[in-house]
Amino acid sequence: MEENSEFHLSYSRISIYDNCPLRYKFIYVDELPTAARSYFSFGNSIHKVLELFYHPEENFITAKTPPLNYLLNLLNEHWISAGYKTEYQEQKAKDEAVQLLTKFYRETIFGFQPAYLVEKSFSFKLNEFRIIGRIDRIDRENDGYNIVDYKTNRILPSLFKKINLLQPIIYYLGAKESLGLNKINSVFMYFVRFNKKIEFNISDEMMEEGKQKILQVGKAIQCNEFSPKPSSACSTCEFKNRCTGFQ
Repeated sequence: MEENSEFHLSYSRISIYDNCPLRYKFIYVDELPTAARSYFSFGNSIHKVLELFYHPEENFITAKTPPLNYLLNLLNEHWISAGYKTEYQEQKAKDEAVQLLTKFYRETIFGFQPAYLVEKSFSFKLNEFRIIGRIDRIDRENDGYNIVDYKTNRILPSLFKKINLLQPIIYYLGAKESLGLNKINSVFMYFVRFNKKIEFNISDEMMEEGKQKILQVGKAIQCNEFSPKPSSACSTCEFKNRCTGFQ
């Protein structure tokens, strides 16, 4: 396991462990490099653009720049090229990003309000474990706050696995425990391709289940439980040649 002074949990770490404990070990214990993936670069590019577009202090209003120009200039400035196999593939992805952001602009600009906070980090303790994360956007609404997490998925999910529900739970806890935002009105996943917000109402039961999942994963890592978990994702895993579970 990682040294205690460095060990922490986050939604992404818990999700990776839940999908395959051995992959978690390869990444976070053995510190093996992961392969650059074009879809991560695409998603991170869009996240960065929207972070700066909604920035509470520096945005197209303060810059006195037409909003669509501002948005697309941000894309040019912060485009991430890693993971694309050819220039053609990258240009096709960038053209898609332009279309996506133009559609986003047309559907959202008339209700635009700068965010209260963007890319806000949090850190809190749950029993002996430190939980960290970063919230894409926090909006102030009336006397409370809305948490927004951007998604660039190509498919709009109709159902969420329990592990996916852990993300809004962790964000809710982080906003309250670390950022001191006592009244959270809503936690949203915003699927940018579809201009669709999915709201999560965090019940006491969900909160308790989420905490138990965090503790379960943390204790399993402490006990060096890193068995492989074969799935359909194994064929694209960069560690498959090292994996005892890959057939």
